[in-house]
Amino acid sequence: MDALLQEFGNETQHASVVLARAHALSLAPVEGRRGDLVWQVCHGDADRAPQVDLRWGLHRFTFYAPENASTRDMVRAFERRLGDKNEPMAFSAIADHVSRLTPTQHTGLFHDLAMAAEEARAAHADAQRLQEHGPWQAWLTGASRAGHEAALLACIGMGASVRMPDVNGNTPLHHAARFGHAHLVSPLVDAGADVSALNGQGWAPLHLASLHKHARVCLQLMAHGANPEQPGWRGRTPTRMHQRQNGYEQAQAL
Repeated sequence: MDALLQEFGNETQHASVVLARAHALSLAPVEGRRGDLVWQVCHGDADRAPQVDLRWGLHRFTFYAPENASTRDMVRAFERRLGDKNEPMAFSAIADHVSRLTPTQHTGLFHDLAMAAEEARAAHADAQRLQEHGPWQAWLTGASRAGHEAALLACIGMGASVRMPDVNGNTPLHHAARFGHAHLVSPLVDAGADVSALNGQGWAPLHLASLHKHARVCLQLMAHGANPEQPGWRGRTPTRMHQRQNGYEQAQAL
């Protein structure tokens, strides 16, 4: 929380941006040091235990922490790694340095490592809950309608699908096109949005951009491969809809 407050300050942010950043911070390595020994403990995917990266000067030693590791468990994991016959003696410098610690220093080091591993495991669990239970898909739709690029990118980063339609068949790209948010077209397409997808009424994003006279959105969509002659509902194309809108406006002016 302190890191988030320092990063964002008093600047108002969408909830998706804040939670996505909290997720990233939860996955950051847990760092610490004792004397001239420094370490990072990071948690990989769900099937792997936290990895301890212990350093002394230019020397590095890595091993995996057991689940719910006590201080003694961490010592045993360290010693098992030392006994790995597939590894050369690259770890001997750190091993010799650790062996020269006093009993109090030795216990303190592995106690700190056990606590760091538990902190990394708990933070990883928090990150998983954030990703699984946040309303990322709904927020993505809202960001597409509002033109909020930071929120849109946060939701995509957390796994929201740019191809999933809402109850009316509109994808996030449909919403961005409908409301004239040209700056959202590229990030949505880069994330896999389909420029030719038809909604429940039979319109592609380019149909909606043409209907609502969003010229910059039309140009962006066509730059990404949207077809101005794509037939939609009753065979209408974006070109025809654009011409019809212009003709209607001219008639109104007369």
